[in-house]
Amino acid sequence: MLLNCTVENCENKLVKRNGINGVIFHRFPWHDLELLDKWLKALKIKKCNTSHYMTVCSEHFTENDYKRTPSGVKLTDLLHGAVPTIFTDNSKPQTSFFTYRENNDPVCFVPNCRTPTGLPLYNFPFGDKRLLHIWSKRTGLSTMYDTDLYLNITICKSHFHDNCFHENSMQLKPYAIPSIDLIDYSGPPDNCCLITSLYSEENSVMTNTGDRTWGWLGSTEAFGRLPEPNEFIVIPKSQIHCEKYASSTQAAHCLIYAESNEKVFGIYNPRASILMQLRYDGYFGFPGGLIDSGEDFVTAVNREMAEEMNLDTTIHSVSHDDHVISHWSEKKNLALHFYKLKVKMTELIEIEKRALLAQDYGSEVLGTIRIPLYTLGDHYRGFPVFLKHNFIGCSKEQLIAALSSLNILTPEEIQLALNAHSKNV
Repeated sequence: MLLNCTVENCENKLVKRNGINGVIFHRFPWHDLELLDKWLKALKIKKCNTSHYMTVCSEHFTENDYKRTPSGVKLTDLLHGAVPTIFTDNSKPQTSFFTYRENNDPVCFVPNCRTPTGLPLYNFPFGDKRLLHIWSKRTGLSTMYDTDLYLNITICKSHFHDNCFHENSMQLKPYAIPSIDLIDYSGPPDNCCLITSLYSEENSVMTNTGDRTWGWLGSTEAFGRLPEPNEFIVIPKSQIHCEKYASSTQAAHCLIYAESNEKVFGIYNPRASILMQLRYDGYFGFPGGLIDSGEDFVTAVNREMAEEMNLDTTIHSVSHDDHVISHWSEKKNLALHFYKLKVKMTELIEIEKRALLAQDYGSEVLGTIRIPLYTLGDHYRGFPVFLKHNFIGCSKEQLIAALSSLNILTPEEIQLALNAHSKNV
């Protein structure tokens, strides 16, 4: 599929030539309906006339619209919230910075690759969405292609470290990733195989389905390890932006809830319905995630809820006033910011339904649950049992803080649930 810029009078397209200072093609932000609306207004396009294959080239964005590395190197990804603002009536055709061959033979699609022809070429791992994500991210292609287009592009051997190959072979190991001469990756070249030492030819049976490996999750898995007692401390609201905490990795999450006096079984009054998630790692947690470069906390948590819950942020969205509490782990160098989102009970039910169609449902999110905010006759089953489960990070502390600050449960009721001991019932 040929990529063309959607902007009127702009003739930029992917062509079969060589070039260095070329054009980046950005897809419309279909994941963010509010931002999409801003793009459509800027481009003077009606939504009914759009498709998921339409792109806008980099000629229509400013330098300040792009993410940068800590050293200031411009990346190919746009900052969240960037909108095309540069338009002229006499746009001239530009040359993309991909290297092409003049025939229809396969070619390395890494930007600016000057590798001699004749080297082995490898297909992108289209069958593994998570591995494909990190390949495309490292090669600078993540903003330029819809997923189907990765079926037809290749990358040459020069971008893989020797450790990526089976001994005396040109065959890539499972979970090999490119790590050499890449625009969007500057780490060590031997960081090229996203698996642990558990993988080997001898025990490959256990890894046929990816078991006991990290894959592309390896770079952030430390954040999901069970915390030590009292590892997370509360950050005073006045100090959230202090250098001590602001220099840490940041994440934001949200509690979605609705007040309700409808009794369960005609007996128990939970006072509210609160949504949590069963995560891909087996822990319970709240919708949210890591904050991207250039995002603030509120923008990030709304984006994550759109991705994980399919939440319509044009109807329901978090604001700065919805902040509940923030925590910090010195050990993990991680700051976690927690927000609340109050909806009506009828709206919460619709949110639950929409979550089944979320972008991340079935991968990062395995299900949405309601918390049993009541205790049964044995003083154990119900909320106390729920609190015995494993929770990601400090999400258990976040839940307790929210229950108290929102006056859903009294401090005494919360403490009784925390003090409940296991019983054989």
